[in-house]
Amino acid sequence: MAVTHVHVDNMANMAAYTPKETAELMSRIGAVRGRARPDKIFFSAFMAGCLVSFTSASAVIATASPWFQENAPGLIRMISGLIFPSGIVMILISGSELFTGSNMITGISWMHGRLPLKKLLLHWFLCFWGNMAGALFVMSIIVGYGGVFDNEIFKKQAIANAQLKQITPQWHQIFLRAIGCNWLVCLSCYLGLQAKDVTSKVAGMWWPIFAFVTMGLEHVVANMFFIPIGIFLGAPGISVGLYIWKGMLSPWTLLPSTVSTTSSQSALWRRATYLPSAAVLLSRTAVARAATPAASSNALLKHLRL
Repeated sequence: MAVTHVHVDNMANMAAYTPKETAELMSRIGAVRGRARPDKIFFSAFMAGCLVSFTSASAVIATASPWFQENAPGLIRMISGLIFPSGIVMILISGSELFTGSNMITGISWMHGRLPLKKLLLHWFLCFWGNMAGALFVMSIIVGYGGVFDNEIFKKQAIANAQLKQITPQWHQIFLRAIGCNWLVCLSCYLGLQAKDVTSKVAGMWWPIFAFVTMGLEHVVANMFFIPIGIFLGAPGISVGLYIWKGMLSPWTLLPSTVSTTSSQSALWRRATYLPSAAVLLSRTAVARAATPAASSNALLKHLRL
């Protein structure tokens, strides 16, 4: 049975990698990132947490309109959805480590046997706490003590957001919203890696994030800003203990659903784009032959900023 060969040379002229090449690229990037020095991983994650907080604060200010909140909530959600993707664009283009996206990338690398389990878990641990440290730094020092929300309308909006995310939803709702959110975040990272030029990367990453924000889904790193700023501003009914238990560490809430979703996304992308069939095996062989010279390998990995 004849199988069509993949013409690797023609792929260089395309604006994006094929799904198989993208899976291979993610696997290689995960191996590099997972073996980085712990301090580098932590501070890269710290920067990502800062960028998420900056974007979250911008979204709060842009949507702080009581009349529109009451009469056009869909429009307010859409405005927030148009603003928030700038955070993940800055994170991925700058090479910072976002907990959810990095989980998928290093997870695929581990599944390909390129990253030991110990390194994988250490990377996840450092990314999570680095994101937390960065988000809390911007939340408390720049936004909180800097008086960014001193305007009463901004303050009320920040408190309302915290209550909407922490008090209003049931446990199972937070869990399911986190699954949907991280599914779309992983897709955003995948599309960002698949594109070869910056404009295409931005376009690919933007719309999955727009979708999750417009739907009101829950992202664990974004909530490291939204809920603590509510506590900082005195939101009634929200405590640090409630946030840690209901919003992060409960078996049915954000942190476990984030880990499970990004892990399952790693498996999904690996199976959909990498596992062998007759055609895929031949494609992988052709790609491997083309990537053997150092120059070809370097050309494929020149996008390691993502």
